[in-house]
Amino acid sequence: MCKKVITALLSVLMVLSVILFAVSCGSKTDTKETTTGKETTATTAEQTNQTETTTEEVTTEELTTELTGREKLSGYEDVDFGGKTFLIASHLDSDPDWANAADFWVEGLTNNAINDAVFERNRIMQTLYNCKIEVDDGGWENGFNASVASGDGRYILGSANSRSVVNLSKTGNYYNLLKMDVDWTQPWWDQNYIIDTSTDGKLFGVLGDFSLHAMSATWIMFYNKDVYESKFSEADIYGLVREKKWTFDVMADMIDKVKNDANGDSQYTFTEGSDADTVGLMTTAHNDRGLYFAAGLRYVTKTEQTTNGSFVSALTNQPTANDVIDKLIEVVNMEGYISGGYTDVQKAIQNGTTLFAGEVLDVLRRMAGAENLRVGVLPHPMLNESQEGYHCYVNDKATVVVAPTSYSDMDTVADFLTLFAYHSSMLVRPAYINTFKYSYSSDEESAEMLDIIFSCRIYDVGYIDGFSTSMDGYVSTMISNKKNQYTKASQSFATKDTAAIEEYRNALAAIDDNY
Repeated sequence: MCKKVITALLSVLMVLSVILFAVSCGSKTDTKETTTGKETTATTAEQTNQTETTTEEVTTEELTTELTGREKLSGYEDVDFGGKTFLIASHLDSDPDWANAADFWVEGLTNNAINDAVFERNRIMQTLYNCKIEVDDGGWENGFNASVASGDGRYILGSANSRSVVNLSKTGNYYNLLKMDVDWTQPWWDQNYIIDTSTDGKLFGVLGDFSLHAMSATWIMFYNKDVYESKFSEADIYGLVREKKWTFDVMADMIDKVKNDANGDSQYTFTEGSDADTVGLMTTAHNDRGLYFAAGLRYVTKTEQTTNGSFVSALTNQPTANDVIDKLIEVVNMEGYISGGYTDVQKAIQNGTTLFAGEVLDVLRRMAGAENLRVGVLPHPMLNESQEGYHCYVNDKATVVVAPTSYSDMDTVADFLTLFAYHSSMLVRPAYINTFKYSYSSDEESAEMLDIIFSCRIYDVGYIDGFSTSMDGYVSTMISNKKNQYTKASQSFATKDTAAIEEYRNALAAIDDNY
């Protein structure tokens, strides 16, 4: 049954007396004719007054109905799962902070806003739709694949990191999600992930607002406010971001101006002593990739930016690539740009010995206990002001869910996915944003910056799915060697990448997804 989703936007449209019902259900649409302005002007004054009164009454009623995520999603009022238990396999990680069971289920209330929002989302869904939600903590590594292969239908979803999806999708044991009766254009789905990782009308993993680790795994920049204000007291760095003037050159200028050789050895290094140097940017080698993507370059792109587009190597079709590599060599090798270890980045920003830090958003959470730390968040800068927008890449710790065909009721899977993502968008995502705004950073505007960052995330399959690992490593090699060999390298690596992409596309084409 096609589910009609009516959002709060309709209330605004009714206030304007424009009654538009445009409902998308996968590839199916259901539209209703509306009265045009031209037809309205042909009515009598009495009819007009009656129409205005009726519109006002409807609008007032709509305005008093505020969506909270604690009520059934419009169009899903008839959903009753009949007391079914939905089991999700979570995955473990060598770093316990990246194990993702808590994205899906928590044991109880703990007075931690994010934990409690997850608990509340599940409680509400279980009550509204007559179901039970459980997680098999570490089930991904301990039995999930065997269960799927046996067809026992135990799990409704499996949760993997993003790099696992390629090999899984070639098995034929997972649903092509684009065949489901789900409106994937809704805002609780990560649209960039859907476009970036789908090919030829096939999509086997998806991110939604339940994917907290996809937010935490986003590469961004932090800045220490005390260091910033000591040098740039009149500048509004958030204003630069809003006006799309936050560029490589602006960042480089700030890096150069803030550096201070405190110990007088004519070198800029990371130390923790009382005479520690102040540097402009402290990060790890992975930031090379972040800047490469931030400048608008890709390893793999698509023939068209739709779910029907096909993967193609981008390496030999990027006119600005040589200029970008030159700029990366210039910036990364500045005196005040330091690349070190993971913990060094956190220590430097906490100790106030760096202006900027490049790392994943989760580092902000890990610094939450630092005393008197005033820190803000920024997207990676653009190459220049002519660039279309910001780009922040997400590493392969992002939480992606897949739907095994061993759970044979595809309509139930579609409904559960939709409702899980919707109620997450209303309850869990706001708690996540507010926690980072009020507990982990030090200003209201950080939430605005996070919205900008999350809207510009990219998921280059050359990196996250391993189609372009050779070029990914070679970018850092060129930067460290200060030698731009992009043209020669890209031609060689593009041939390898194209072969890997074609092998994957052919494997998917052989899978029968007419479930």
